[in-house]
Amino acid sequence: MKTSRFHVPLDLVRNNPNEKIHSIESSRFKKYGRILHGFDTSYLVALADRVTEIPESDITYETFLPVLEEQPLMEELKLYYGEQDIQIGYCNGKNQSINGMEYHKSPELFIAVTDCLQFLTEFSELDNFDSVDTRSAELFFFPKGSAVIIEANVLHLAPCGASKEGFKSIIVLPRGTNEPLSRSMAEQASKSSDPESKLLLKNNKWILAHPERTNLIKQGVHVGLRGRNRSVTPV
Repeated sequence: MKTSRFHVPLDLVRNNPNEKIHSIESSRFKKYGRILHGFDTSYLVALADRVTEIPESDITYETFLPVLEEQPLMEELKLYYGEQDIQIGYCNGKNQSINGMEYHKSPELFIAVTDCLQFLTEFSELDNFDSVDTRSAELFFFPKGSAVIIEANVLHLAPCGASKEGFKSIIVLPRGTNEPLSRSMAEQASKSSDPESKLLLKNNKWILAHPERTNLIKQGVHVGLRGRNRSVTPV
């Protein structure tokens, strides 16, 4: 029987007996996004693998990288955003835990440059813009070369590495996402009585931190993840 390239590797399953790892081809992924079967990622994946590095520890995220925004790839990717101005950046690292959850009010196009995993949570699990139980997150495996649209408002954060070497990924979002807020917007958010405003950290970025993720808390991120800081054991 032919095995789908989207199947979860057995050694990863064996290393994580207490975590159910889903394939992005499973029906469970449909509430979070969809696979872009028709998009050829080979050029972008090879390019990103060549021009970006995995840091020694933690995570590196760049909102955009000019070499990744070469034509005609930019125009092809704009199709998925209805010709909105977009940015093509990357997120690489050695993360293995949830650590926090963020959402954007726009879709995110995610391309796995290496095998990786992500914890995803439905927006409805966000309790009064204050807290989320980590037990509500579902864990998905993204094989190298896979491209998906993660829908707006889906709670997520940095991927987790499937291997001990870490992970590489490409992140496509509307231009300006994850850039610093203007001073006037930051002041407006700090004075707002709307409960969601306390989660607004950057442009089009609302985020909560787990109590263990001190580097996020130092940035002023609202502590809102309840429960165990679930993690993945790589192979």
